[in-house]
Amino acid sequence: MELSTPTHVLNAFYRLAGTTSDDDALTEHGEAANDVAWTFLTLGCREAQRWMLKCGSGEWRKRSSALSFSGTDAADGGRYATLPTDFLRAWGSRNESALVEADGDSWGQEVGSRDTQLKGDGYYLMGSTLWLTRSAAPPAVLYLLYHYVHPTWSASVTIDFPMDARLLIVAEAAQVAMAEAWLPGDAAMERKIEVAAMRARERARDLCRATKSPRTLRRAYRAGNRW
Repeated sequence: MELSTPTHVLNAFYRLAGTTSDDDALTEHGEAANDVAWTFLTLGCREAQRWMLKCGSGEWRKRSSALSFSGTDAADGGRYATLPTDFLRAWGSRNESALVEADGDSWGQEVGSRDTQLKGDGYYLMGSTLWLTRSAAPPAVLYLLYHYVHPTWSASVTIDFPMDARLLIVAEAAQVAMAEAWLPGDAAMERKIEVAAMRARERARDLCRATKSPRTLRRAYRAGNRW
């Protein structure tokens, strides 16, 4: 059976965790039925997203609305904009800017969050804020390319995850839940969950590559050209 609905994913989580929705341990602190499971599926889903992005997945990418910057170089050490509320990870890297103009042309270069003393057309991320380096001269309209976080899980959530990788959500959720007192079983149960997570990652890994082209190493980032 495909994990095509939230209920299918929920039941798969209960099977792997070795419990059921009517387990008293899951409602003894006033939680409604399935509340605990939805919480761990949310956490597991976001862990699964991060794992797939590390493997090169291009899923969950979008362009923000036009960024609105506040602050000044003189008073704040640069200008800044609040990241989107569903921000998970910037799309770009030190070699590929995550900031683009309206026509898609890239702008600026990412620098480390400790390199706040740099000047020029650069940017860095700090907490929930995107900062421009001092003396930056951005275009009038600038957008951020980023990977967005999956919506919170519930019975009515629209699943935004590759069908063939949804067991990874279940396995990651169960791994997070292993630290909880309500999870039944012993070391053998934990080992089963760990094996399930390993197998789910292997199945999902191939989905992170959209072509047959071999992976290539990126050229090392350089801040200057003197040897």
